[in-house]
Amino acid sequence: MKTRILKIEEVLRGYDAVSSLYGYIPPLSHWRAWEYASYKHYRLNGRILDIGCGDGQYFRLVWPDAHYVTGVDMDPEAAARGRQSGVYREIHVSPAHRIPEQAASFDNAFANCSLEHMDHLEGVLSEIHRCLKPKGSLLCSVVTNRFVEWSLLPAIVSEAGFEDVAEGLRAKFMEFHHLTNPLPVELWMARFERAGFQVEEHIPILPATNGKMWILADNLWHVTRKNGGEFGDVVHPIFASNPNFPRAFRKIMEGLLQMETDWTDCIGAVFSVRKVAA
Repeated sequence: MKTRILKIEEVLRGYDAVSSLYGYIPPLSHWRAWEYASYKHYRLNGRILDIGCGDGQYFRLVWPDAHYVTGVDMDPEAAARGRQSGVYREIHVSPAHRIPEQAASFDNAFANCSLEHMDHLEGVLSEIHRCLKPKGSLLCSVVTNRFVEWSLLPAIVSEAGFEDVAEGLRAKFMEFHHLTNPLPVELWMARFERAGFQVEEHIPILPATNGKMWILADNLWHVTRKNGGEFGDVVHPIFASNPNFPRAFRKIMEGLLQMETDWTDCIGAVFSVRKVAA
């Protein structure tokens, strides 16, 4: 397996692209920038299966020339938004371990930050493998164990002596993201291989400095307000009222990128894997 390390300029170009969608939501623009930069090293063509497709806006941004795309999402509301996007020829409202498609009918599969949320990961990977043509590829982004281990806000609250509050924050963080598979890179590789894939390349995303700052920002964004909603509901209008915010946050990202010393130990990863021919 080859490991590819992104360059600072690539991540910043990724941010420039994704800020058109998430310019005033720092946790999303920060994370998606790394994914976008990673995906630009690959091509998806032919018939494509998008696992956990959502509203399709990010897919369109990354793959504007993809025209034969089928989506799968178990959330009917997300699927409805995806249909309205015009990105997909069809969307199945279905769990990903039960995809209503014929075997060997797709050239490529794509799963953007969805596999870590799947309750039946082994079944999901088996279904993706079944749906792919011989030597078909799966391109995906996932979170690693560091996503949980580097969670700063609960640690800070715990150090301040409020362990019960810290435990509540940890539980809500896991519940919000529905993290069932925050696996180390080695275990992700083992899961792919067990499902019949060969891992061709791995790109680490969001190493320690970026990763820890991202988790802290995401923790704060999703803190539940006592009167309902999230803290992000308060700060988003403030950011959105300032047209200079996306450009200024880019400078913050550039500073965080320049502080990285180890680009291999990360809270996320992008994998390119291929179905092993029978």
